[in-house]
Amino acid sequence: MVELTEGQKREMCVELAEHLPKIRELLRLSQKAFGERCGISTPRMSVIENKHFVMTWSQLTSIMFVVFSNQKTKEYFLVNNLLGPAFMQFIQQKEENSVPDINIVVEDVYVDRYKKQFFEKYIKDWE
Repeated sequence: MVELTEGQKREMCVELAEHLPKIRELLRLSQKAFGERCGISTPRMSVIENKHFVMTWSQLTSIMFVVFSNQKTKEYFLVNNLLGPAFMQFIQQKEENSVPDINIVVEDVYVDRYKKQFFEKYIKDWE
């Protein structure tokens, strides 16, 4: 399995911070709204984007959850090869020389269950 050093994690945090304005632009979110989705305060998000503070690994993983939950930002991440293949190999618990998965396949039964829960909860509220 790929292991990342603290130095590699820090480099990834610095690299991702450089792309936060573009990611927020793609999501059409303010620093405040983006921070709320990531669990990061507005002042902290500001100092991260302005390179006055290096985000923590935990903050990076929170941001990546939001990035991979949106098609535009996921494409931006993959097309620009952000964080390099080691990040994806680490997250996916891959061997160093293996190709990371781009799309993770989910069985139809789980997709159907999610859709059913979503529609029951949200669509009924709109009617």
